[in-house]
Amino acid sequence: MIRSALIIGSPDDQIQGVYDDMHNYRRFFESASGGGWHPHEITTLECPSSSQVKEHLAGMKRADYSIVIFAGHGYYSTARRCTMLELRKNDQIEDYALKVGAPKHTLVIDACRVVVQDKIMKAAMESLVARSDTSDLAGSRLLFENAVRASAAGLAAMYSCSVNETAGDIAGTGGRYSSSLLGASEEWAKSSRGGVLSVSDAHDRAIRLTVLHSGGRQNPVGEFPRSIPRFPFAVNA
Repeated sequence: MIRSALIIGSPDDQIQGVYDDMHNYRRFFESASGGGWHPHEITTLECPSSSQVKEHLAGMKRADYSIVIFAGHGYYSTARRCTMLELRKNDQIEDYALKVGAPKHTLVIDACRVVVQDKIMKAAMESLVARSDTSDLAGSRLLFENAVRASAAGLAAMYSCSVNETAGDIAGTGGRYSSSLLGASEEWAKSSRGGVLSVSDAHDRAIRLTVLHSGGRQNPVGEFPRSIPRFPFAVNA
């Protein structure tokens, strides 16, 4: 099976936790819990240009399964009716651009989605960003890929907060949603007797932790295919 993962991180002085997110997602993917991805299957881009991102996404169409992670600044555009993501200063990309990929594709966005009117968009954006696993990686890869094969083509999109909310960030830990998503998935893998944790089930676990730790101020949302089973996020072989 051809896999392709893209981790996009756009850190700055205000959101140092993005550095942790970039490291933590790669560590998780390469672990048995995350499906035992090979290092060459994962690309990390720090503050890339939109053209760099789109070029890489075009190549991901050749994969059987792909996943894109974004961690950084964002806002919700009422004019464009989408979440705008800041890749670097004066270079943004629409969230739907990151939905391009393999026929079976997952998107995770950890960014604010505060509603910003067109006339203040530019000013608003300029003011705003492992543990070693000893389990059987080969068995984890096989279980992960069998779960992908069993799922229908479609798109899973996971947002760290609802429209008009901010996404919390903790230096040394990472984004509140990302750390909850990865932490809950790893806890599941440790306590599970074997099996697959789907992207939607992992998201549901992250929702509870994110809402709890934000005092109800950050409410993740997800969009998933109606078909079952859904793509895997974590596995325990």
